[in-house]
Amino acid sequence: MSEKENKISQDEVVEDKIVVDFDANSESEDAGSEANDELADALREKDQLKRLAQRAQADLVNYRRRIEGEQESSRLRNQQRIVLKFADVIDQLDVALKTEGAESADSSWFEGVEAIYKNFVSALASEGFEKFECVGEEFDPRKHEALLSSPSPDHEPNTVITELRPGYMKNDEVVRPAQVQIAVALPDASKGDNEG
Repeated sequence: MSEKENKISQDEVVEDKIVVDFDANSESEDAGSEANDELADALREKDQLKRLAQRAQADLVNYRRRIEGEQESSRLRNQQRIVLKFADVIDQLDVALKTEGAESADSSWFEGVEAIYKNFVSALASEGFEKFECVGEEFDPRKHEALLSSPSPDHEPNTVITELRPGYMKNDEVVRPAQVQIAVALPDASKGDNEG
């Protein structure tokens, strides 16, 4: 081989090496970009799973709060239901103590019934249930249940004039509305005179 041919073949080898080296660099760049893409995908997936876990944890906390609220509400409803049954007994004892002839009964019997009445009232009060007074107040449908109405010259219209059954409250919330009689406006006498 001549020198010239040898030089050409060496140049070709160098060019081949450059091409090969270039191809090796592009392969490593491709591998690096694939690794970067995989890393970015993994980070996105991690963020999604983290958000999903946070959402699930928040849902669990909200669920627990809702269940606790429902249990408390159910407990209060059951307590109120029982208290209302006792309130009916207290009302009956109150009526029995106020009837004519009750005081003329054996004084020890009367005092015993009165003591039972007071014990019931104090037991309800110890649980936070209190009677509320309403005679003389303006009628409030949240606190009162109007069973009767009658014209009254002594009271403003829509005023409670008689308590037929006491009402009970707990924590400023009406548990049982009072049954009441309310005053209404007197009939206008001048209308009857003008029509005749």
